[in-house]
Amino acid sequence: MKKTIVIYYSNTGSNRYLAEKIARSLECDIEAIRPRPNLFPILILLSALKTSWGIKSLKHNPDEYDRIILCGPIWMGKFISPLRGFINRYRRRIKRLYFVTCCGSGDAVKNDKFGHGTVFQLVKDMLGDKCVLCQAFPIGLVLPEDKQQDSDTIMKTRLSDSSFTGEIQKRFDTFIQTVTE
Repeated sequence: MKKTIVIYYSNTGSNRYLAEKIARSLECDIEAIRPRPNLFPILILLSALKTSWGIKSLKHNPDEYDRIILCGPIWMGKFISPLRGFINRYRRRIKRLYFVTCCGSGDAVKNDKFGHGTVFQLVKDMLGDKCVLCQAFPIGLVLPEDKQQDSDTIMKTRLSDSSFTGEIQKRFDTFIQTVTE
């Protein structure tokens, strides 16, 4: 059996929810990224500048894991500073990485300016063959169809046990099956 860890960063809680759900499903270790500094306005600025001031050392040693599932948000179509800091610090020690995100951009707009497609390509470029899969879990999937494009509703919605049903649950089940194959 391959040893797996979920490493995550979450500002509002949805990516923490997703990371914890993945870790429970895979019965694996989990650890939060602790950025330097951990001030939201500074993290937004660093993310916009495509840089990072780094992260604090992990308690778990990435060398001990065959698979790392990196989970975190995408802000305004940018690969956020804490996730960039993780890859910059541990790139050589990563064997196989799966990147997952609970994000605001849906599949139809994934390649738009604020979509997740550009970030997925960046992660693949940074890690090459080590990046096995990138998977989006758009928050719109838990909303009624008439609210799935409403940016205010999307920004206020958080993943929870009561909302994690339907299409997002199907996507999650497929992701778990793919990771365990």
